[in-house]
Amino acid sequence: MVFKLGTLAHAKGYVINKLFEQHRFGASHLPIHLLQKGYPCNWRHLIPEAIDELKKEGVVRIQPKRTGSDSSDHATLVWSKLGKARALLNGFRGKEGLPRLGEDLRTFLPIKSH
Repeated sequence: MVFKLGTLAHAKGYVINKLFEQHRFGASHLPIHLLQKGYPCNWRHLIPEAIDELKKEGVVRIQPKRTGSDSSDHATLVWSKLGKARALLNGFRGKEGLPRLGEDLRTFLPIKSH
């Protein structure tokens, strides 16, 4: 799987990593439009597609939530399905120079030097 910037795999890894690092599990959620923040402008169009695929895979749950006077879609990770997406998460983290996560998703694996 290629984790080059501008690929769908990279965008999916970015979404999972952002939700994971912010501890967005279960009742803790994040508005979808905020998931695009921090991703390079040229490739932000990949984020909605990545979210759709992660939703189909069951890794991300999308729910409408009330925000003040209106409502918008919010995303949260499904902890029980995160093990399936660990390869995406670790692929993205490895590409960005972040430590990879172990099977328990709590311990860090050593960073491989090239």
